[in-house]
Amino acid sequence: MKLVIRDDTLKDVVRKCVGSVIEKVFIGIGTASNDVTSVVEVFECPNIADNPFTRFIADPQCIYRVYKYAEERGMDIVVLIHSHPASPYPSNLDLKGMELWDVPWIIVDSRTGSVKAWILKNGELREVYIETV
Repeated sequence: MKLVIRDDTLKDVVRKCVGSVIEKVFIGIGTASNDVTSVVEVFECPNIADNPFTRFIADPQCIYRVYKYAEERGMDIVVLIHSHPASPYPSNLDLKGMELWDVPWIIVDSRTGSVKAWILKNGELREVYIETV
């Protein structure tokens, strides 16, 4: 599987995450076909978790607005992006969320800016190749 995203878009997300003391969360819209997911736009949503330092919950109203915006343009929500103050590997909470959101997840290490993408398919965690254009 491959995830295609504009280089400047990914750099902007990383810039917003690096140094943040709370987990940041973004929703990406675009298209997905076969093994290629193309991200067209990315939107930051407020993290409304009780403890945003160690987990994230994207504001449901933001998710709804992004969903409607994508739908009006013939696109879908195709990626979830968030930051960790740790290596860009899914936490146990992430794995539970990935069971519900069947899209690639990009994780940004807010300490170093390193980035990796993952998807959970049939209970198996797989790394997703990120191609910047």
